[in-house]
Amino acid sequence: MNCELCGKKIGKPSTVSIEGSTLQVCKDCSRHGKEVFDSGSSKTTRDELLKRLEKKKEAYSNTRHMDSGEKVLALDYSDRIQEGRINLSQTQEDLAKDVNEKKSVIAKLEKGDLRPSDELIKKLESALNIELMEEYQEITTSTSKSGKALTLGDLIKEAK
Repeated sequence: MNCELCGKKIGKPSTVSIEGSTLQVCKDCSRHGKEVFDSGSSKTTRDELLKRLEKKKEAYSNTRHMDSGEKVLALDYSDRIQEGRINLSQTQEDLAKDVNEKKSVIAKLEKGDLRPSDELIKKLESALNIELMEEYQEITTSTSKSGKALTLGDLIKEAK
């Protein structure tokens, strides 16, 4: 067998991961990657695997319980940034210099194409003297007279 990295003839290859690719390599080339163990030789128990999967699900979950009073980015943050900048008679370039960002970042923020990081939120609030964070408020919806979920028709009747 040949090393998949350098092409040298090898007896027993090492399995390594190099930049996301799993390769069979010689001992010399194995230092370029992280050793990968065969699933048969791994002594990971089923419970450990389930715990790992559960942690990943939590990390990638979009749904997270929010408590009333917790601070969240305002839905109209882009308008607030633009209005704050205009009130100070600044150009996007001026604001970009003030918060140490590129002009394109400010433009994307004002269009709503980019969500600011927590650090950038603080910089913008300070530079523009505005509030971008607001308290989360849980909205409760009413049910129809029949006890089922509201439909658009129920809302129209309610509005009249």
